Order: sequence, then C-alpha cells, then structure tokens
Amino acid sequence: MILSQRQIPRNPPSPKLNEEIIRLLTQLCFRQDNIITEPVDLIFLFSTHTIVEKTANSISRLLDKDISKKVFITGGFPNYSDVKRNTTPESELILSNINRSKFPDVIFYKEEKSRNTLENVTEALKVLNFSNYKRVLFIFKSHAAGRGYLTLRKYLPNSLLIQQTNSAEYRDLKVPISRSNWFTSKFAQERVFGEFLRIKEYGKRGDIEFDEVRDLVNRIDKSINQF
Repeated sequence: MILSQRQIPRNPPSPKLNEEIIRLLTQLCFRQDNIITEPVDLIFLFSTHTIVEKTANSISRLLDKDISKKVFITGGFPNYSDVKRNTTPESELILSNINRSKFPDVIFYKEEKSRNTLENVTEALKVLNFSNYKRVLFIFKSHAAGRGYLTLRKYLPNSLLIQQTNSAEYRDLKVPISRSNWFTSKFAQERVFGEFLRIKEYGKRGDIEFDEVRDLVNRIDKSINQF
C-alpha cells in the first residue's frame, strides 16, 4: 500500500502566542464538553489510536449510566506515512476493550474502512443512517474536538451534538494534551495549530461545516498577523 503524505503536517510550526490567541484557539479547537443530563440516541466515537483504553473506558462509563442503547465505533487503518500501521482496525481495538457482556441491551456498530476523520462519518453513515437522530453524543481527543464537531455538523445539521473528550497522550509529552495546558509545550502548541490549519483548509473545500466558525477563524488569523 502506498501511504499518503499529509496536506497539513501533524506538527506545523506554531506562531508566537499571546493570551488572546490562546483563548481563541482553545475555543475553536477544543470547544467545551457538555454536561450530560439525559439519554441520547447514539454514542459516536471518532477513531483514535493513541488513547484506546481510555476511550473504551469512557464509553463503558456512559453505558453504565444508561446514556444510550446504540454505540457506533469508527476507524479502519490510517493511510498516513507518519502513523504506525496496526494489524487490527482501530474500531476493533476500541471494541475489544469494552466488556460488551455487561451491556446486553446495547447495539454496537462499527466500520473498518475509514482512514481519516471525514471518512469516520461518511463510512459510518453507510452502515447506519443516523443523520436524523435528535441527540448524538460524540467522543474524540480533546484538541481535535472542534474539527470532529464541525465534521459531524456537516452531515447532521438537525441533530443536537453533545461533546465528550479525552486528552490525547504522546510519547513526546510528559502529560496529555488538554485545554488547560496545550500552550505550555512546543509539541502541543504545534498540534493545536495544526488543528486550526485543518479547520481552515477543510472549511474552504467544504469537508466540514464552516459558516459557524468562519468569523472565529478570521479573528484568529488577524490576531496572529497582528502579534
């Protein structure tokens, strides 16, 4: 298989940051997790290979609270050259860490074809058409939550999207990347700035809902150029 090079590097050089830029990038890339007050129609998991066990535990805790009777886990084999290729699809890695026998009334769906966040959604919709579900709870790594939200919003314009995140862990960092610490290390700054560049680029080409954040993206650009 020929592996792809990313259009936008995972860790592009970050500009200098001030309090305003940090605040705006946090608002865009991390968003804010929601408080869950009632059941949802579906728990949707974006693929992740860095926090498999943590993510599986998040799903189990939600199911313990009877939050949903349906769970969709996404993820095939990323085809980027900078990601270690597993022999097991990402969705199966997550699913294998959930004790499904504890939840006999829950239906677990999965897809194994997606290679990126956009395909997480488009391939999942081929398996289960949840485009008109009223309440969808999505789980993603925290610094990519904005991009995940905007991708789902593109395809679920009428659904209430409820966000829950986990902080991603990397070998190059002593602590996971979170909304409260991302600006304290060069590696995390670059990861978050990469998310900003992806949102900006994917919005322009129509892969995600962009009108909702267009003004915010422009404010970030302006703040960076003025600093």
